[in-house]
Amino acid sequence: MLQLTYLMGFAAQSQAADITPNPVTIADITAAGFIASALTGPILISGINMPITLRFQLSSPLGTTRTITVYRDSVQVAVGDSGTFLDIPVSNGQVLQAELANATDLTIWSGTVSLVNLSDAGAALASFAFSLQDTGSGSGGGGGGGGGLPP
Repeated sequence: MLQLTYLMGFAAQSQAADITPNPVTIADITAAGFIASALTGPILISGINMPITLRFQLSSPLGTTRTITVYRDSVQVAVGDSGTFLDIPVSNGQVLQAELANATDLTIWSGTVSLVNLSDAGAALASFAFSLQDTGSGSGGGGGGGGGLPP
């Protein structure tokens, strides 16, 4: 007959969910060019013990020529080209980067991006300003001459 005895220390221990990442700082970004684009520095997500969803919330709307691209561990995971936000799932130890681009000829697209934790009631994690000046694609205007045949 098998007799079970009481064993201490083998019970599964439950760990409370930690969905609040350690603080991060994101520097402002600026660029100018035919298509103005700028990439944030690496954003290390640490201090959590379960996956969370972070939102890149923009103060200025996205469009087909004004986009945000997010990379997770150097791999493109999402592109936003409409609305004012982009949501990204992330786990502990992963690194995010955001690239903003303005391809609207001869315009400046500027504003603020806030990184908020949707898994923690929208708690603010960080924010940064951006300013992207498109200097023109060279596809319009200018030039011309004649039309017609010489006399």
